[in-house]
Amino acid sequence: MDKDIIISGVHLQLTDAIKQIVHEKVEKLFRHDEHIIRIRVDLMHETTKDPSEAFIAKGHIEIHSPDIIATATSDDLYKSIDLLIQKLDRQLNEHFKK
Repeated sequence: MDKDIIISGVHLQLTDAIKQIVHEKVEKLFRHDEHIIRIRVDLMHETTKDPSEAFIAKGHIEIHSPDIIATATSDDLYKSIDLLIQKLDRQLNEHFKK
């Protein structure tokens, strides 16, 4: 199965390093691979927000049932990415235990 991962940035320059880190972390979610169609990750930097919530990572997993969506915010982009992957992994585990 060819893994379909979409990464986009809003008010944020996506460097090769950021894309690589997101790909590495998202790959772990594909252990549920027969169910996942596509994973989209949106990374945002909001300067108008409280600095402790300036970096936002949103994830959208398309599966053969209702999609899984999560959001994580923090004061550090990489921390937001880690928090997002943890939330998505937890939701996938809960969803497939049913």
